[in-house]
Amino acid sequence: MMRKKSNIVVGLTTFNNEMLRISVPALGKLRQKIMLIIHNDNPMTTVNRRQIRRLGYCGDLHIINASESVGLMRARMNIVRAAYDIMAPDWFVFCDDDDMLINLDIPDVSDDNYAIIQNALIIRHRVCDLIRAIENPNDIIPDGENIELARPNIGMVGNPIRADILHKMCNILDSIMDAIQQSDTNIDYCPPIDAIMWSFVNIYAKHKNPNAVLIYMNDIGYIKTEIDTARIKYNRLARPARNVQEQYRRIIAKYDAVFSAALNAAALRG
Repeated sequence: MMRKKSNIVVGLTTFNNEMLRISVPALGKLRQKIMLIIHNDNPMTTVNRRQIRRLGYCGDLHIINASESVGLMRARMNIVRAAYDIMAPDWFVFCDDDDMLINLDIPDVSDDNYAIIQNALIIRHRVCDLIRAIENPNDIIPDGENIELARPNIGMVGNPIRADILHKMCNILDSIMDAIQQSDTNIDYCPPIDAIMWSFVNIYAKHKNPNAVLIYMNDIGYIKTEIDTARIKYNRLARPARNVQEQYRRIIAKYDAVFSAALNAAALRG
């Protein structure tokens, strides 16, 4: 499949800034020219350009240091807005601060293809695997236990998404953030923001274009670090105490209903 030169924004969200030692060096090794936008959601710290350069990234860079913590969804929305203030991007790819984006080849795809799904490796248990991946991402292979292959990698991180889809989706989200925040306060665990936003992308893309479809590339583009097994995060349970998948399915459906209602209302207004 032919590759296409595109304006690509990589949106990197961080709170525990020490994790940038994992994500940023990998970005410095990418062959593609990108604009890196970092959103630091920790108001007690400051991320600066010198820090990022020392970690090995020398390309185009914009840093947002939040004055208050806004959470993952708003952080990603802020990245999208900032990108459109700087340039007219074609694609967005999001990355978490403890993960590695290792491939950004963009194929020449149809306008109906709103996202490119790839594969990912998941580091589950051993710190030595993480260290090896940082030094050389090609040095780790899935073994089904310590390193798993996610084929495909479904979600916001590691997958190129059309910039115009994200930009317009964020405009809709702006109108319902109060309702979303209210939904957040009614649950005792961290909501699956990545899965929720991915669902929004799919809903919006198909609302805008009934012919919109995903396309799959059988390449490994991302390495996820899932060694952290903390039970409590951000003063909540990291995940539901029981029936995890069913709980997630219900909360995603609840968010989807709010988003779809906002889409329909916007369509009625013209």
